[in-house]
Amino acid sequence: MPSFQQLRHRIATARGTAARLTHYLPAPVQLKLAQAMGYRHDYPELEPHIRLLLAVRYLQGGGSLLTKDAEKSRRHFRNEMRSIAGKPVMVGQVKDFEIDGPAGKLSVRHYQPKLNTKSESSRQSSSPNGLPLLVFYHGGGFVVGDLNTHDEACRLLCQYGQMQVLSVDYRLAPENPAPAAVHDSIAALKWAKAHAAELGADPAKVAVGGDSAGGNLSAVVSQQTKGTPDAPAAQLLIYPVVDLYNEYESRKTYTQGLFLSDLDVEQANASYVGLSELTLKDPLVTPALGDMTNLPPALVITAGFDVLRDEGEAYAKRMLALGNQATLERVPGQGHGFINITSVNRTARQATIKMAQDFRQLLDGLAR
Repeated sequence: MPSFQQLRHRIATARGTAARLTHYLPAPVQLKLAQAMGYRHDYPELEPHIRLLLAVRYLQGGGSLLTKDAEKSRRHFRNEMRSIAGKPVMVGQVKDFEIDGPAGKLSVRHYQPKLNTKSESSRQSSSPNGLPLLVFYHGGGFVVGDLNTHDEACRLLCQYGQMQVLSVDYRLAPENPAPAAVHDSIAALKWAKAHAAELGADPAKVAVGGDSAGGNLSAVVSQQTKGTPDAPAAQLLIYPVVDLYNEYESRKTYTQGLFLSDLDVEQANASYVGLSELTLKDPLVTPALGDMTNLPPALVITAGFDVLRDEGEAYAKRMLALGNQATLERVPGQGHGFINITSVNRTARQATIKMAQDFRQLLDGLAR
């Protein structure tokens, strides 16, 4: 007889398989199924399969990303990601190890891409200093998320961007409020720049990137290190939270029925900043109110149906207005968190692959 853990694993696997199979249903059928399950939110251009995934998620009690119980929220998010996990994208090598952080050891995961075509091999040989290296900070409202919840996203960025990725397990709130995550993120960037050559990466092309809270950390790190030898070569800001203080229209429009709600944002702010000595206006948590001049080039990705959409787009436009290099791309039909559903939604996967390729193109265009 299978154990309880084995049964849970089988049920989770079945859910993931079912989620993948529903993508092949005709859109009208997906819409009818979502409605039958109680999904009533009116977002006409939201992809039908996303509506169906959301309907299933809510039926399973997954309506909120964050609660006041941080540990419970973390367990739920980990279980949710495991339930939809598919066969991982093959990369050249993955290695877990620890590096020194400001308050102890930091766990990191290093990804090397697999060069599987002549063009990719030629591309690498034309760069004698090695591939670019992306230091990646995961999302999760500064409260949830880890190396495993964002493993597939890092694999896609690594393989399709043909770059190394160093994923960082920074300290989480509320146990470690702001700016602990910032300090960990800067320490990881410094380590990556100092050890890039040992990893076989190009020390001149060490970039930072992340989704949501990780996008916030990437933007803050870029501001805090600019003009120093530790500054990143570029930024990949994936539906970033960059303004914890001001209100934006998308915060009013996309508050319910999606993967991230306005209540999740409020809980994240309370956990990350509420227990710290900082205010929501501090540039260490709100980079939109920081010094945005002379920043590294950025690729800013937003989602069409996301409470954070407008602040991310405003941040990119202000970067451009201040003379920075910035490219803004909105992914239509998707909501917040789409890089976490690439195993069950083809559109999310395609958008993440395009993001990886576009960011690599940005890195290739940097002057040495």
